[in-house]
Amino acid sequence: MILLSLILAAAPPVMLEPDAGGAHRLHPRRVTASSFLENGWNKHAQNYLPLYVADDDPATAWVEGAKGRGEGESLEWWGPSLTKAKTFRVFLRNGFQKSDKLFRANARPRKVKLEPLAQGETGAQTTGKALETELKDVQGWQEVRLPVPAQVQGVRLTLVSTYPGTAYDDTCLSDLRVYVEGDDPYKPEAEAAAFEQVRAFAYERKQAAERNDTQAKVEWAPRYKAEKLLTLKRTWEQKNHDEQQPGTAGVLNGVPEKDSYREALARAREVAALFDRVDLQREGKESEARAKWTRVKPAQLRPQKAAARAALSAMEDDGLVRVAGLLHLGDASFFEADASQAQMRANIEKTKKKEAQALSACVNQCVQYRKTAGKPDDSYDCDCEGECMGCEEAPLSSKSEQLTHQLTGGEFIAGPLAHPTAFLRGLTEETGSRESSLAFRQTLVSYVGDKASVVLVRGFWEENLEEGEPLRIHVLEWTEEGGKARVSSITSFIIGDLLVRVARYRPVTSA
Repeated sequence: MILLSLILAAAPPVMLEPDAGGAHRLHPRRVTASSFLENGWNKHAQNYLPLYVADDDPATAWVEGAKGRGEGESLEWWGPSLTKAKTFRVFLRNGFQKSDKLFRANARPRKVKLEPLAQGETGAQTTGKALETELKDVQGWQEVRLPVPAQVQGVRLTLVSTYPGTAYDDTCLSDLRVYVEGDDPYKPEAEAAAFEQVRAFAYERKQAAERNDTQAKVEWAPRYKAEKLLTLKRTWEQKNHDEQQPGTAGVLNGVPEKDSYREALARAREVAALFDRVDLQREGKESEARAKWTRVKPAQLRPQKAAARAALSAMEDDGLVRVAGLLHLGDASFFEADASQAQMRANIEKTKKKEAQALSACVNQCVQYRKTAGKPDDSYDCDCEGECMGCEEAPLSSKSEQLTHQLTGGEFIAGPLAHPTAFLRGLTEETGSRESSLAFRQTLVSYVGDKASVVLVRGFWEENLEEGEPLRIHVLEWTEEGGKARVSSITSFIIGDLLVRVARYRPVTSA
């Protein structure tokens, strides 16, 4: 439910570096905007993308792309899902702070509205109370404290009014950081990994600008816009009726036939049937991938993740972005994996011994410390072994567990190394924004000629391989122009337990 009441806050203080006290910094999983400036000043149309507010670099910025100074344009910052949050401490570097000259030349946000966000079944939903505040027209960091509901995942910033620039009407925001006060267990490893994704994005964009991407086979549009083709809610009874056929192919039975996506659905069904044969959750050689395909190591010759992440920011899931460098075989190559199954098992046993030794040393140290402290055993949250394993904070999985899951998964191709017809990746990853758990995700890419035709992404949680994330199948259409391949449309089928969606993404070439 959107609460319309606004709290008018005092102008925030200005500081050289953020001081968040005991609050924990969160990093975005994605950042989207209603528009951004598109031109070729630095050889790319994607210079002023929303994600630049998260790279900690004042020399980059999100620049809105609407006519005038962009009042009404908005930016959405999406982080981990929280359930015990209290306050977002939002730090902003207002304007384009690359230099004093650019700061004054471009417009800056003046009054902004901040709204807590949660991810609903059909997209972003505002939650809690909105807050309206006026930013100072100065360089440096400014803090805005935003009370948020316990369940929250992001924040939307909307431009209400702006300070005019001396030369341009473009309104700029250099950086936006979010810190949280609350009782959710903090996961520094997950946040560090999220920030590394942002840093990799910024670095790849810089490298792409320097080389102008003249040799890359794929050229991404600056951004894609979603068109909803189907939103279907269903009951558990309807789900069970739809999915009487076993496997992934049976899951697609929940998608009704429609002329607007009939051809794409037929292609999705073919790849779903292939996935059921190669599924790495099948035991040993029962998986066609293990039995007949070649285990490989892919090399992305010309990285595409940064451009794809920016272009596809409207997508809630980054499964397609993760294989962006493999969508055109001219931008990738494959090599046979050099580690045998026996070598991998030996490595697992060696790692388990090291972990057991480290755990034993930790327990002994803990026992000695507790004896010295003289406190009764019931004054501690857990015993020494539990404390060494992370106690109640759900530790990250051990290295040996991860290696074991790598043995189960892996990367495989069908066909010759030089020209495969399909690629399959099975990867176990840490997941969960509050408590750590393992998810086994598989991505299957089918090729027609040099280009990916369909990308299927399916994930299950290791605690229960019968439950998992929504099945996502993306059907791609391509065009060729000027020696470059362009993704002209993506038809996405997202099938969850009680919600079935179909969306089509098409390029937007102007704001």
